[in-house]
Amino acid sequence: MKGVISAGFRLTALASFGFWWAWLIGGAAYYYFVEQASLWSSLTSGAGISLFAAVCGVFSALFSEVVSKK
Repeated sequence: MKGVISAGFRLTALASFGFWWAWLIGGAAYYYFVEQASLWSSLTSGAGISLFAAVCGVFSALFSEVVSKK
């Protein structure tokens, strides 16, 4: 069971780190086209989304290591 949980966290970390640029572009495009925000606020919002994804990736990698060592 611990192996499955660890693998899940590891996959989450890989997805977050591997696609941070997609989160940045996708988040900026969402705010620019859907929310009709200005280009600057769209870019900063997209950066916030990608930062959140990266932080989730860091914590997922840490949790994966903790779960796999116990």
